[in-house]
Amino acid sequence: MKLKISLLTLFLLVNNTYASQKFEPYSDKDCYEIHKAIGTFLFLADREWKSKNADKGLLYSTAAANYSTIFNTVCDSEND
Repeated sequence: MKLKISLLTLFLLVNNTYASQKFEPYSDKDCYEIHKAIGTFLFLADREWKSKNADKGLLYSTAAANYSTIFNTVCDSEND
């Protein structure tokens, strides 16, 4: 029981430490590359959907959505 309480306490301390960190935005070059990758994934997703290849279309559109989330989090300066 003491081990469980110790691990839980350690987890909460570490988790709170990382939650309070401020991450610096990516450089303009990195953001530009991420933006290009989003466009590439969207192009590939559209091509696969039109070819009736739903699995690859879904894969590429999911990748574009994930990259968009990253871009909006670390690159979009209007969200500050």
